[in-house]
Amino acid sequence: MKNDIFNGYKLTDNEVSKILMDFANVIKAKTLKLGDYKEDCEQEIKIQIYKTLTKNRKK
Repeated sequence: MKNDIFNGYKLTDNEVSKILMDFANVIKAKTLKLGDYKEDCEQEIKIQIYKTLTKNRKK
């Protein structure tokens, strides 16, 4: 199977931003640890998602 699911991981900033907004609740839920919200963890998750979805984009 090709990398067609995310446009070959060459998404634009706007496309990645839309994905992050659509999954904001899921990301926030995953950053809860023992009932405490971890902002650093949320930021790291978003950075890794951005890097992954734009890894084949020409600079």
